Amino acid sequence: MKGKASLLKVYISESDKIGSSPLYEEIVAEARNQGLGGATVLRGILSFGASHSIHTMKIFALSSHLPVVVEIVDTEPNIKKFAVRVSELIDQSKKGALVTIQPVEVMEYKPGDKYNQFKSF
Repeated sequence: MKGKASLLKVYISESDKIGSSPLYEEIVAEARNQGLGGATVLRGILSFGASHSIHTMKIFALSSHLPVVVEIVDTEPNIKKFAVRVSELIDQSKKGALVTIQPVEVMEYKPGDKYNQFKSF
């Protein structure tokens, strides 16, 4: 994958779950199962969303409610299709979220040397 692509960002809470599994893990697992280009989960230190409640990492706050951003990069058609599945997962969690899609330019996308040893020549 090189050139024009799309970046899906899912803003949720670290404590959001589907059953006993964290929502962010469910999203990443589903992205991997669908063969998408890659996913990263980033943990935030301060946020507020549609409810305007502040979520923070300060010592007296509940740290399990920290913001999490799941970023997934792939082609635009794959991202738009996957965004539908993300919405379904969010609905299952019964929690709030913000989902965005933006265009990106992929400059480099390849596995590191440790993965090259598994290629057959």
